Amino acid sequence: MKKSPLALPDIDEPNFRESIAATIREGDHAKYLRKVLEEYEWYCAEFAKVFSSDQPQDAVYVFHIVYKLKKGVTRDIEILGTQTFEKLARVIVRSMNWSYDHMHGYTVIGPKRKPVDPLMVRPARLEFFAPHWEDDPYPTYKSDGFRICQIDYQKFPKLEFIFDFGDGHRFDITFRGTRAQSSDDLKKKFPLLTDQRGIAPQQYPNYD
Repeated sequence: MKKSPLALPDIDEPNFRESIAATIREGDHAKYLRKVLEEYEWYCAEFAKVFSSDQPQDAVYVFHIVYKLKKGVTRDIEILGTQTFEKLARVIVRSMNWSYDHMHGYTVIGPKRKPVDPLMVRPARLEFFAPHWEDDPYPTYKSDGFRICQIDYQKFPKLEFIFDFGDGHRFDITFRGTRAQSSDDLKKKFPLLTDQRGIAPQQYPNYD
């Protein structure tokens, strides 16, 4: 029996639009806040094109990970479609023998938009972040509410991943396909690191 589609991710935005509209009516930073709303609507509309309810939920998803700051450091990871991108973040970080002690973010490689205001320094992109991330001018999707199977990989097969926004550890993630779960998989604990090449740099080098 085919499972019902998972509910697509939600943005936690309690009264965001209402509070921005009220502030605009009061005349505080009205021009800037209108542009924040404009960018937020773009973010929501473009992300709607990324989502898919047609990807297999119980399949094993295979990703190839390339660390961008040191040549030859790669990882292959298998993860279940129902697991979250927060779990994928954890296994990437641990595969590098690092502590999972900083924020992370993902970018779906696709549309981006020039800043609508000089105060918005970088272009808007299809990004989602670790739980409790609050450094953007509008609410964003979070990795603990975003399932692996909820991206249309035929259209969006590549993502970028960043861990620790101070040190800026960056990775390219490429979708390699799916496979059906086997009986042996029931004995395994996913996500799985299936191939590991190259030695990761120290998380906190001792420069002394």
